[in-house]
Amino acid sequence: MLEKFRTLLRRKGRSIHWGVAVLAIAAAGIGFAQVASAQNTYLITDGDQILFHTTYATDPAAVLQEAGLQLGEDDTFTTETVNDIPKIRVNRLQTVTVRYGDQTADVTTYGATAGEILEQLDIRLEEGRLETRQNLQAETYDGMVIDLLFPSTELIDRTMFLPHETFYTIDPTLSAGEERTVVPGSPGEIQYTTQIFYENGKEVDRVNLKKTILKAPVHAVVAQGSDGLRREEVPSSSDQGSADSALPQDPVIAQNTITTASGEVLTYKEKLTVEATAYSCEGYEGITATGTRARYGAIAVDPSVIPYGTEMYIVSNDGAYIYGYAVAEDCGGAIVGNRVDLYFDRMDECWEFGRRDCTVYILD
Repeated sequence: MLEKFRTLLRRKGRSIHWGVAVLAIAAAGIGFAQVASAQNTYLITDGDQILFHTTYATDPAAVLQEAGLQLGEDDTFTTETVNDIPKIRVNRLQTVTVRYGDQTADVTTYGATAGEILEQLDIRLEEGRLETRQNLQAETYDGMVIDLLFPSTELIDRTMFLPHETFYTIDPTLSAGEERTVVPGSPGEIQYTTQIFYENGKEVDRVNLKKTILKAPVHAVVAQGSDGLRREEVPSSSDQGSADSALPQDPVIAQNTITTASGEVLTYKEKLTVEATAYSCEGYEGITATGTRARYGAIAVDPSVIPYGTEMYIVSNDGAYIYGYAVAEDCGGAIVGNRVDLYFDRMDECWEFGRRDCTVYILD
């Protein structure tokens, strides 16, 4: 299909016309043989504009000129009489652009639907192979762009370390302040399977399908001398092999690392304090400034401060919200400087979030 599209582009100087196969310009006399001294009222249609014009003129071109409608060099008109009412329809030449990635083809028409444009180009749509978001029944208009999309998906597996915990126990045989490692700790491993969705080779969405514990972490056990302090007790043997027992319920943020609630360890290189607001496209499909689908995690930024494509982890400074992983994909007129706009699926979530100071951790 792509080669066919390129072939179309090589047809320089050629345009594709359809819609009014035979323009009955000469049909001005059909139903228009009026007495020159009598006034006639014409129903004129010019795209979305409909008007009545009363005149002594019988030449349709003169009628249009009197009505203030100028025809371009390639514009035409047709005439007919219905129920003794003379009608004139103006046919404006339209240019419709069909775009596939960075390649385009311009099509000229006097009126058609988006589906007829693609049919004229012999472009076959098939779900999962070649698609468009354009309503195929939509009437064309001058300057219309029909984007063709080639969807694809990819499954990737990522293996992350699961940090181990350290438990302490009292050993009366040790002196105060003395420690002895009873069980050396070792991290576990967790595998995430993620499905990535592309359109024309550009990522538009990703979904985590499952997580698999490859190896449970081994908790470290450290014996301490009796110094009057009591640290965490050694877990029971049943807990020692449990992967879930090693997963923190809230992210643990340390210097340059974030351990999420799922156990994934992220590294960050910078953090910013920002003012955050919230927005939603509830009830319709929104498209971001970078052309991706608006969704949770796709946030609006000032790209001069946080460039598009930057991956982040966001938490509110009051501790009430852990927005989590996010990517800079959108912008907004009011989002200037250290401002971000967080996407939520529902408007009530936006109202609840309101306006808060947040910390943005810029991920490596």
